[in-house]
Amino acid sequence: MKSLIFGYGVTGQSFERYLKKKNISFEIYDEKIMGSNITNSLPDRKKLESYEMIYMSPGINLKEIYTKEEFDGIPYLTDIDIFFREDNSYKIGITGTNGKSTCCYHLHQLLENSQLIGNIGIPVLDNIDSCSYSIIELSSFQLEKAKEIEIDFGVLLNISPDHIDYHGSFSEYEKVKRRIKESKIVTDESDPRKLWSMITGRHQREVMNIELLDLPHRYQHILKHDKLTFINDSKATNLSALQFALSQTSYPYELILCGDPNKEQYDTYEISGPKKIYIFGKHVEEISKKVFHSEKILFHNQDLSLVMKSISKEVYDLHTTILFSPGHPSGKDYRNFEERGEHFIKLVMNLYD
Repeated sequence: MKSLIFGYGVTGQSFERYLKKKNISFEIYDEKIMGSNITNSLPDRKKLESYEMIYMSPGINLKEIYTKEEFDGIPYLTDIDIFFREDNSYKIGITGTNGKSTCCYHLHQLLENSQLIGNIGIPVLDNIDSCSYSIIELSSFQLEKAKEIEIDFGVLLNISPDHIDYHGSFSEYEKVKRRIKESKIVTDESDPRKLWSMITGRHQREVMNIELLDLPHRYQHILKHDKLTFINDSKATNLSALQFALSQTSYPYELILCGDPNKEQYDTYEISGPKKIYIFGKHVEEISKKVFHSEKILFHNQDLSLVMKSISKEVYDLHTTILFSPGHPSGKDYRNFEERGEHFIKLVMNLYD
C-alpha cells in the first residue's frame, strides 16, 4: 500500500528522501510542478482513502481545496510530527510574527552543538538526531498542522496580523501561533543571551563577549560608499517587519517597496519617514493604492535594476540611506525573499564595480 507526498516543495522533497531511506513506497502530488513521478490531478476522497498515509507539506491550505467532508478523517503526518517522534535532541521551538529568524540565528551562534532547522529553510527530516540541541523556527502553517507540540522549550515572541489570507482571520492566526504554549517550558523572552542562560542553566556573562552575526536579508548593511548607505531588509514580508525597519532607519533615507499587498489584509498605511518611496514590479498599483506618502515614484512592471539606476542618478552626491524593505510577500516579482535580497545586493555591488 503506497503513501502520498502532498506538495513537492522543499518539505515535500525532504519527505521523498526520508521515505526512500525507510523503504516506503509513495506517490507525489503537486498542482504546479511537473515530473514523470508527479501527478498534477488533485486526489479525490476515494483516492485519498487508498493511501496508507498522507505526508503533508505545511503550506498546503486544505480549506481551499477540500470541503470538511472530503478530507475529514484522512490520516496525515507533517515533517514536524515525524521529527518530534524520532529525534532525541533538546527541542527549542521559536515562533512569532516578526523576529523569529533573527532570534533563532543568534541563539544558534551561542548554543554549542546546536542545529538551526525548520521554517528558516533547512528541512527537519534531513537532520534527525544530528546534534544535542535543535532550534526550530516554526511558522503558523507548521503549528496549525502539527498533531502534538512536543517541544522542550518554546518561545513566543509576538503576534500581529499576518497570513490572514491563509488563516481567514486574525483570531485564527493568533490561536495557531499560541499553540507554542503547549511546550514544556514557555517564554516570551527575545534576548538570545538570556535564552541561552535559561536553556543551559549557566550565567549569561559567559556569552556576553560573543559578537553575533546579522541574519542575512534582515536589516543587513550591505555597503557604505562615501555619503551613501545601502540596507537590505528583503526579509520584510509584512507590514510589522516594514514598520520595524522604518523605526531603525535615520533620516534622510529613501525606501524601496515591492511584492503582493493582497496577502496583507490592511486597508491603507501612511509612511512618513523616507524622503521618497520607490515602488516597482507587478503589484505597483495595488501597493500605491494602499500606501500613502507625499512622493511616490512608480515603476510599473519594471525591474529593480531600473529603480537602482534611477536612485543612483538622483542621490549620488547626497548624504542618505537606501532602504530595501519590501513590506510584502514576493508575489509575482520573485520566488522568495532570498532571491530579491540577492538581486538587491548584486545591483548595489555593481554600482561601484
